[in-house]
Amino acid sequence: MPQTPYPLPYLERLPREANAHAPLVILLHGRAAKAETIFSIEGMLDPRFHIISIRATYSSAKGEYEWFLPYDYDHPLESFSEEHFVESEAILTAMISGLIEEKQSDPQSMFLMGFSQGAAMSYILSLRGRIKPKGVIAMSGFFPRPIESWKEINTSTAFLITHGANDEILPATESIIAHNFLLSKGISSEYYEYNGRHKMTPPLLEHINNWIRSHTAIG
Repeated sequence: MPQTPYPLPYLERLPREANAHAPLVILLHGRAAKAETIFSIEGMLDPRFHIISIRATYSSAKGEYEWFLPYDYDHPLESFSEEHFVESEAILTAMISGLIEEKQSDPQSMFLMGFSQGAAMSYILSLRGRIKPKGVIAMSGFFPRPIESWKEINTSTAFLITHGANDEILPATESIIAHNFLLSKGISSEYYEYNGRHKMTPPLLEHINNWIRSHTAIG
């Protein structure tokens, strides 16, 4: 992976077709994975999108990397707190802001697209509001409960929340909880449940392509 001035390495695919309105889509992978894992779907994303995939902060006990410091996975609601993601949140906030400036991307056309733990990080980053994506695609993730106690959240971002009906790792109820929370705050949210397990499918990725296109001027 190329060396960069940022604290976390990343992979990049420039738009394959020239378009002045190309959205920047930032990919965040799941637990026990790496930037290459989620970047492997780039060939199924619209060739006009500008794609960046960032590797997570911490080495994982299960191999590769993850975004959160270890907590009690058997009792996540009781043990998970902001201390487990504060470092990753700070690093990603600064890094994404820097990438937008360096790549001369329109900050109003930036999307976060996260899978599993990456989806959870996408909720944290966007709802905190230090960066304000045009849209978030949260795939098969859990909803970080500390967000429920935040006094202020960003309500300007639109969400597409997706989950496989047969997910063997995280139940779809986690995404439904997120969807209902967002709606309760007046935030635009679409919930899309598909026939699948804890992975992305071609029909899901086509739905995501269409959703991103509908929220941009890409045409």
